[in-house]
Amino acid sequence: IQQRQFNKASNSTYCIFMVNKPYAITCSVVAFYIPFLLMVLAYHRIYHPQEPRQHPQQHLQEPQKHPQEPRQHPPDQHSTHRMKTETKAAKTLCIIMGCFCLCWAPFFVTNIVDPFINYTVPGKLWTAFLWLGYINSGLNPFLYAFLNKAFRRAFLIILCCGDERYRRPSILGQTVPCSTTTINGSTHVLR
Repeated sequence: IQQRQFNKASNSTYCIFMVNKPYAITCSVVAFYIPFLLMVLAYHRIYHPQEPRQHPQQHLQEPQKHPQEPRQHPPDQHSTHRMKTETKAAKTLCIIMGCFCLCWAPFFVTNIVDPFINYTVPGKLWTAFLWLGYINSGLNPFLYAFLNKAFRRAFLIILCCGDERYRRPSILGQTVPCSTTTINGSTHVLR
């Protein structure tokens, strides 16, 4: 701190925010590591659901299938479409959360490590890691627009000040004053 304070090339109004070890750990764990762990657990549950467990007695008492029994019918179009939609939504969330973790992880790792290595992380590296995290916030609208058709249409309407060519045509041939999307059976209106 004294080297920075008495450096003639330094800006006298520059604020140096240095944290102690307990604060660095607590702040980073609450702001990043716990949410990261919860996201990983949630995605693990989404992609690897637990199989229903059967008691051994139930398994032994199941009737054996006869070869004459008809085979199960293949899934209908509705369930196939729903499966594709849910898979795409899960991939979208995975990409968004992956970008969040990649952008903020360098900052929060450095935030914990720096007090333990006697605050020797260069200021420019701190700034670069902090701006990488900030870039994530600016990146989110573009990720959503790239990965979601309804969001992309709404994004274009907002950016182009309501240009008519980006609006969804109505069944009646009139221009719809907003964009709608259906999620899990309920219709959402984007104004």
